[in-house]
Amino acid sequence: MAVPVEDLLGQLPALCRDDSDSYLLYVGMSLRADDLMEKLRRLGYRESRDTPRAKGEYFFPRKEGRLEIYLHDFVYPLEAFRGIPVRISWQGATVTKMENLEIGEELFSLELEPELVTGLYDRIWEERRLVHLSEVPPLLVRAVLAVEDERFYSHRGIDPVGILRASWANLRSGAIVQGGSTLTQQLMKNFFLGDERTLHRKFKEALMALVAERKYSKEEILENYLNEIYLGQKGAQGIFGVREAAQFYFSKDLAELTVGETALLAGLIKAPNRYSPYRSAEAATKRRNVVLARMLEEKLISRGQYGAALREVVPHRELVKVANDAPFFVDFLKRELAENYSHQVLTAEGLKIFTSLDLHLQKIAEKALVDGLRRLEETYPYLRKRGEEDHLEGALVVIRPQTGEIKAMVGGRDYQKSQYNRVFQARRQPGSTFKPFTYLAALMYGAENGERRFTPVSRVDDSPFTWSYEGQEWTPRNYKEEYLGTVSFRTALEKSLNSATVRIAKEVGLNRIREIASRLGIETSLPALPSMVLGGVEVTPLELGRAFSTLANTGVRTQALAVKQVVDHGERVLEKRDVLVEKAIIPQQAFMINYLMKGVMD
Repeated sequence: MAVPVEDLLGQLPALCRDDSDSYLLYVGMSLRADDLMEKLRRLGYRESRDTPRAKGEYFFPRKEGRLEIYLHDFVYPLEAFRGIPVRISWQGATVTKMENLEIGEELFSLELEPELVTGLYDRIWEERRLVHLSEVPPLLVRAVLAVEDERFYSHRGIDPVGILRASWANLRSGAIVQGGSTLTQQLMKNFFLGDERTLHRKFKEALMALVAERKYSKEEILENYLNEIYLGQKGAQGIFGVREAAQFYFSKDLAELTVGETALLAGLIKAPNRYSPYRSAEAATKRRNVVLARMLEEKLISRGQYGAALREVVPHRELVKVANDAPFFVDFLKRELAENYSHQVLTAEGLKIFTSLDLHLQKIAEKALVDGLRRLEETYPYLRKRGEEDHLEGALVVIRPQTGEIKAMVGGRDYQKSQYNRVFQARRQPGSTFKPFTYLAALMYGAENGERRFTPVSRVDDSPFTWSYEGQEWTPRNYKEEYLGTVSFRTALEKSLNSATVRIAKEVGLNRIREIASRLGIETSLPALPSMVLGGVEVTPLELGRAFSTLANTGVRTQALAVKQVVDHGERVLEKRDVLVEKAIIPQQAFMINYLMKGVMD
C-alpha cells in the first residue's frame, strides 16, 4: 500500500450534503394540500389511516379540508425544532388555520425541515450523519456486538474461534451461512477493500485489522464502524451509519429507538437490502425476531421487553427516489463554496450546506422552461429546424427580492445533454427588458434639483429619426415599421416603442442609463452605445434578475444568495451568510417605474 493503514483509519470520507431551505408554512398562504403532501412524502413522512401517533406520520381526510401531521424533529443552524402534532385547515387553495394539537393552541406559522437535494462531492451515493460512540444507546451497541462480533473486546482484530465456528457451520450446511470476519475486519473491508471475494483480499483484510487494533482503541474502531456500516438504500443513495439509518427507517434520533427498532437496526447489518422493512416487512420481522432472541439469550433485555418488542409493527412506506433535483443550482453552489473551502474539506469533513433553494419552486421552474420552449417551437416551426444538437435553449432564475435568495435556477433545457449553466455563464442581449432602465433614468433626470424633465404624462415623439453618434449614424426602427407619432411617456414604455425610447435616451444621456443599470445590479461593463438602449448589449440572466429584484424591492439592491449556512458534522456553524442590502434608488422612483410596467400587463 502506498499509504500506511494507520494514516488512513479514522479518516472516513463524510458526505458533503446540500439541503434546501427550510419550508415556512403560514396562515393565509396559497398552497394546495396535494402539493404539501408531495413535499411530505419527499421528506420521508408516511400516510396513516387515522390521527398520527408517531413522528413522521400524516393523515388527510380529504373531504374535511384538513391535514394532520406529526412533525419530525430537526436541527437547523442555531436552532433545534421539536416535532409536534399539528393540524392545517384549508379553504380552496388557501391555508386558513393551523393548530398545535399538543397544547391546543393556534399557530400563525410553522417550519418543515429542509429537503436533501443531492450530495455535492465524490461518492454522492452515500449518506452519513456522523455520531460519537457516547451518543449511541448502549443497548444498540450491545445488540450489534451480539449478532456481529460477540468476542469483539477479547480478540485482537481476527478471531480464530469465530473462524472455526463459522467454518464448521458452513461445512455442516454445505453452503456459506455464517461469516468469520470480526467487526474490525468488516470495517477494513468496507472502507478500503470492497466486496471482492478472493483469498488475497481476505489476507489483506486480516492484516489491516491486526494493524488497526494495535494503533487504535476498541472504542475508536467501534465508533468508526457504527458510522461506516452500510444499512440500506434510498434510491441511488446508500444509507451509511446508525444515526442516518435511525432517521431513515424510523424518523427518530438514536436515543428514541424502542427495543424492537434497536433489534431491527442491528439485524440489518447482515444483509441490509434483503432485510429492509421497505422491501419486505416479513423478512425484516423475521430477522428482527432472531436478533431479539439473541438479545434475550445474552440477557440484554428482559422477557417482558422481549414480548413487547415482538408485538411492534415494523415501519413500512413507499421508497422515495432521491436524485439530483436541481443540478444547475448545485453546480452554481459548488463554484461559490470553492471560493472559501478546499476540495479536501468539502469531500471529507461531512459538511451540511443549507441553501436558499425551494424544491417546489424548482420543479415549477423546470416545467415552465421546458413547456415555454416547446410552445415557442410549436408557434414558430422554423425554431425546430436548428437540428438535434442545437435545440432552442433558455434559462430561468427565481430570486426573492427582499433577501436576494435564489429560490430556483434552471440553466438549460436538459442537464443531461448540456451542463452549460446559462443563468450565470451565458451572456445574451436582453432586448426590450433593458428598456425600463432607460425610463427610470429619465424619471430621475433632473429630479435631484427639482427640475424633473420627464413624468408619466410627458409627451414623446415616436416618429423615425437618425442618431448621429461619434461620426456614425444609427436609425432605430419600430416593430413592423409602425410609428405612432406623439405619445405619452407611459404609452412609449407600455408598447415598447423603439424610436420613442431612443429619443428619451438621447436626451437623458447614455452614461446616466449605464449608471442606473449598474446601481440596480448589472455588473457587466456596458459600452456607451445607442444600441444599448434597446438591449443591444450582453448581460447574464442572473444580472438581469438581480436588477429587476431591486425594482421589486422598492429600490434596495441585494446580493444574490445561494449558501445560507455551512455546518460541520458536529452541528457547529462554520459560516453564516447574511443578507447584504444597499439602497440603489429611492422608493418613490422604484414605485413609479413599477407602476408604469404594470401597464404592460393590463
